[in-house]
Amino acid sequence: MRLNVNPTRMEMQRLKKSLVLARRGWKMLKDKQDELMRLFLEKKDIFFKLYRECNGEMRKILSLAIAGSAFLSDEKASGLAALSHARLFLEMGVKNLFNLKLPDFHIKRFGEVIAHKAPESVIYWDRAVEEVSDLLPKIILAGSLLFEIQALCMEIASTRRRVNSLEYIMIPNITETVKYINFKLEEMERANTVRLMKVKEIVRSH
Repeated sequence: MRLNVNPTRMEMQRLKKSLVLARRGWKMLKDKQDELMRLFLEKKDIFFKLYRECNGEMRKILSLAIAGSAFLSDEKASGLAALSHARLFLEMGVKNLFNLKLPDFHIKRFGEVIAHKAPESVIYWDRAVEEVSDLLPKIILAGSLLFEIQALCMEIASTRRRVNSLEYIMIPNITETVKYINFKLEEMERANTVRLMKVKEIVRSH
């Protein structure tokens, strides 16, 4: 759609500069979109790999816990858990990715998970507890990746809208307007040439 502007040389020069900037902006945004897509696909693959690993390990842990619960009452299991010296601290920072502020999680573990003596428990239960402890960092990482993937999706959608706006609306509109102004200026030059020729004819006739 042609822009509503006066067909002057000054306006045409201004629009040509705007066209150069629009094309440069489109290229930068397109490169950004491509890089965002690359990161999204990379993080998506890592997330689903972690998701499958966590699912497989959780099934294994659940089987161990069920086997262990056959020999331990709920009260006994709670008592053994209370003896544990293990402490988990979840630290959350912020990291920047393409000017996106994303949560950055870290787990710090202190102390032994199993503090009771072996005869007080059963091996299935102890293994389940140890493996849950080892699995937690993967679960936190998967959650952190999910935040990043969601943020990347939103940024990709926003960038794509801007790319499409430049590619299919702004750049074509400016290009069409520049062509229109150029046509009008050439038309005016032809009209001026015709007028000058008529003036010359009138002068010669006198």
